[in-house]
Amino acid sequence: MAAQEPLRVDSNSWRVMNILRGGGDLRNAVENGPAHVMQTPQKPVNLLPEIPTGPVMKKLSPREERDCRVIERLIKSYYMIIRKSIQDSVPKAIMHFMVNNVKDNLQSELVSKLYVSSGLQDLLAESEIIALRRDEAAEMLKALQKASQIISEIRETHVW
Repeated sequence: MAAQEPLRVDSNSWRVMNILRGGGDLRNAVENGPAHVMQTPQKPVNLLPEIPTGPVMKKLSPREERDCRVIERLIKSYYMIIRKSIQDSVPKAIMHFMVNNVKDNLQSELVSKLYVSSGLQDLLAESEIIALRRDEAAEMLKALQKASQIISEIRETHVW
């Protein structure tokens, strides 16, 4: 046997990748260069079991057929229940988020509009109708107080 001279490995990644992929030995990778790596396509490895492509015909017993129908009905019923539950919960969720959003933002929005408004004095001003009713109420109060004073004077005096 002839002594082989030791092989030197460069830091080129194509050589290392070729060896790790099983594309040849180190000597072959060094001699042929990057072109050799490009010419050896790798086959994908399928680790999954083969799936039969043709129809599998197995005759079910009457009990198995009945069980299959029962399971099918149960699954359909389950999905109908879930569907109804989701149909009921979607409007509730929408309203929940809308109400919470309004609740969180309404007061701050109203206060900001109130303070930004340049017509704050107009908002605080008393309307003419309210001022008239207040004056009428003040006059009625004076008249009732005067009437109360007259009634109390009559009680104190004895007519006998």
